[in-house]
Amino acid sequence: MFQKQRLTDRIKNSIFRMDKMILSIVYALTTISTIFVYSATRENGMVIRNILWIAIGTILVFAIASIDYKILKLYIWHIYGIGAALLLLVRFAGKKTLGAQRWIALGPFQLQPSEFVKVGIILIIAYWIVTKYREGINNLKDIIGSILPALPLILLILIQPDLGTTLITISSFLFMIFLYGADMKPIWVIGIVVLLSVYPVYRFVLDDYQRDRVETFLHPEKDRKGSGWHVIQSKISVGAGGIMGKGVLQGSQSRLEFLPEAQTDFIFSVLSEELGFVGSSLVLLLYFMLIYEIMRIARIIQDDFGRLILYGLAGVIFMHVIVNVGMTIGLVPVTGKPLLFMSYGGSSFLASFIMIGIIESIKIHNN
Repeated sequence: MFQKQRLTDRIKNSIFRMDKMILSIVYALTTISTIFVYSATRENGMVIRNILWIAIGTILVFAIASIDYKILKLYIWHIYGIGAALLLLVRFAGKKTLGAQRWIALGPFQLQPSEFVKVGIILIIAYWIVTKYREGINNLKDIIGSILPALPLILLILIQPDLGTTLITISSFLFMIFLYGADMKPIWVIGIVVLLSVYPVYRFVLDDYQRDRVETFLHPEKDRKGSGWHVIQSKISVGAGGIMGKGVLQGSQSRLEFLPEAQTDFIFSVLSEELGFVGSSLVLLLYFMLIYEIMRIARIIQDDFGRLILYGLAGVIFMHVIVNVGMTIGLVPVTGKPLLFMSYGGSSFLASFIMIGIIESIKIHNN
């Protein structure tokens, strides 16, 4: 009886100390998601499943938040092993869809392990840096060394192929070490070399079909009925919204099924058509408020492990917004990356709520 009372008190205390701003933003986004999943599909079943993922995610948030995140240090290699096992299972027994083998079939549901493993990679890198690089990351050798343990997991994601998750994970790593105070001069030099080599590689290294893909990305109208279709329809949808939008449930692109994957990859296009520039800007503002609040917590805590995790998770959220929104307006190639807390999909929702649970745990368990 006493133990139950103590557990209850701990949960109540955790709830009291949670960051209410983060929770408010997350549930605002998921409410908007539910509305526009229905608008994109007009299917009650998808709305019910969306609400189910939100409910399960809520349980995960409160469960994870009540546990001291520092205990993760004891299980970091267990996390590594589980992540590697899941990615290997995808490699040898995963379901292949649209040329990519990224999913594990679980009855009527599909699990995308890379959505969860990218969170594990942030934890692994944070642990590795605070364990091995207490004196700082001071040169290219240190930069490579700080990501080295996670490279096998990143490569397993890359060969699925899942270039989008790979780039988001690596970008989040760079975000972590930059804010940690690493000497980034080698990265700037590498970045400049890569930029200078873009045209020579395009002109003299790529095969004709590869150059055609680049041309289609830059000029999707050249293949209107093929690979350019998604981007063209998405840009039409975004542009049709104007300043104030056509109104909720009034979007024609999704309703007439011109816009592919409207409830997942292109839900921001549906939102933009129906809420216009003003509505879509407010949604983007919610994301940047979320990132700001995570960074605010990172500034006030004293633990480097927790701070690095917060940097990494903020980077993941930021990069998902940049990649998904950039994809809908033709600035980024179509990679199939969801808009977190908005795009329909169980793996994406649950991984996103796990991130929020970890963020809240760091907030709660720091004085």
